[in-house]
Parts: sequence; C-alpha cells; structure tokens
Amino acid sequence: MDFDYNKLKVFLTVVESGGITSASKILHRTQSAVSQSLQSLEQNLGLILITWEGKRLKLTREGEFVYNAVSDRISAIDGQLMSIIQANHEVTGYIEIGVLQDYSTNILEDLLRILANFREKYPAVTLKIHFDTSFNIEQSLLNQKIDFGLLINFREHHHFHVFEVATAEHIIVTSNAYLKNNHPFHTVQDVVKADLIDIDVSFTCLTPWVKKHAPFLVEELHEKTPVLTVPNFKSIKELLLLDCGIGVVPKYLVEGELKKRELIQILPELSTLRVGVECAILKRKRERLCDVLFKKEIRGLLSKLSLV
Repeated sequence: MDFDYNKLKVFLTVVESGGITSASKILHRTQSAVSQSLQSLEQNLGLILITWEGKRLKLTREGEFVYNAVSDRISAIDGQLMSIIQANHEVTGYIEIGVLQDYSTNILEDLLRILANFREKYPAVTLKIHFDTSFNIEQSLLNQKIDFGLLINFREHHHFHVFEVATAEHIIVTSNAYLKNNHPFHTVQDVVKADLIDIDVSFTCLTPWVKKHAPFLVEELHEKTPVLTVPNFKSIKELLLLDCGIGVVPKYLVEGELKKRELIQILPELSTLRVGVECAILKRKRERLCDVLFKKEIRGLLSKLSLV
C-alpha cells in the first residue's frame, strides 16, 4: 500500500489541537490544506474518522481506533528522530516549570533528581522552577510564560497535552472543635450545608468529592460561596486547624494532625477521592528539542510515583 504517513501526522495534530484552525497554525499550513489532507486520508483508508457537532470535533469509532493505533507509534518515531538529531547537535534552551507548592513537598526530591539528571545529559539547557497556585500556573501556561505545569485540576484541560505523573488520595476533614460545635455530619448533604473552605469560589477541591459521592448535590454546592477561599491546600489545612470549617485536602498533608486527633476525617466510610497530579504543556506551543527531551525525562522518572 503506497501510503503518505504525513496525513496521519495531520490527523493526529487536528485531534490533539481540537480543530482544523488550531492544527493549521501548528503545522504552518492553510486550513484548506489541512482539510484536504484529512479528506484524502479518509479516502485512502475508506473510513470516516472525524465528524463535527457544530464547531466541535468528534472522533468516530473508527477514528478512535486509528488514533489509538498510530499516536504512540508516531511519538516513538519522533523520539527516535530526536535522538538522532541530539547525537549530532548540542541541545540548548531555557525551560521553566510551574509546580503547585503543596505537591512539591512530596515530589520535590524526585523532581530535583530529574532536573539534575537532565542537566547532566544536557548541560547547555537552563532550568527554573516556579512555585505558585494552581490557577496562576495554568494562566502562565496559557500565556506561555512557563513551559511545563505540574499540578491538579486544570480548568482549561482541552488546551493542554497532559500526562499523569502521580496520584494523591484526598479526604474531607474538619477540626475536633468544629465537629463538636456543629451538627453531626451523617450525609454528603450535611457537608454541603456546612462552612466550606476551598481554593476558589468554584469549589475546585470540593466539587470532585461531591460529584463522586452525591452527584445530584453538585448544583446545590455551586449555589453556595465558600466561607473562605485561599490559594493552596496548606492554607486550607491551617484554617481547618483554626476551627473555620470543612475542606478537602491531600491525605499526606494532614496525616500527623489526624493521628493527634487535631483534625477528623468526615464520613470515613466513603471511599477516598484519588486525584491525578498531571504534567501539562500547551497544545499550541511549538515544542523545541529541549521540551521533547525534558518531557521524556519527566515521564520516565515520575510515572510510578504515588502521593498516598
């Protein structure tokens, strides 16, 4: 079969960027050329790969099969080509990484090891870590002020290439004093009606927990406003210890306080919420050789981490 594999690359780019317009910018081709390449690919394969719901792209079942079959293989070929290029050219660049402060306490040692290994391999690449809030890291990615973001709960998930590097176990807790001074919490609805603390008014931390255990209460939750909003989990923990309300936090962050009974897990009979810590790079960002190699490095060394 005389096949033009460039058409597969176009197909992958359209799917991963979310549309023909974005793909044309990434590929530096006209929208018409991208559309023609897709049509030609479908004709060659005798399959319909993509349908459209308004402006929204949707893969057909055959499209999903093709995407899953070729995406890893194309990435592997790209990686091998990069290795060949790397062998003949010095890798240079400046990479900036945004890290959520609370998670850095558990994976910072591993992240620093990655940076050290990477610098040893590619001494002409400069690396810098920024510790910040989840919202600010995501905004910095969108504005291309940083190259990689390492955090949870991306709001604009569709703008990023994302891969999971670790998982964290989240629980809902309050102080002993708050528990004694308020009605007992027997149900998720009791929790929703309480004084809630979160990192933003959208309940980024609490929404996944409520959605997991009582999805019909999500709307009621979103009709409320947190009594306090703070930028990170560490601040939530401090406010919980000051008897200010109820909040969701990573379990590792409060294990000492749980043992001392300074904080109490609410509804412990419910299953805990496992949250993925993800590394992201902006889809529309043109990846440099140093970006590709760093992504490979961080994927390899963080893939088996678990923050539990």
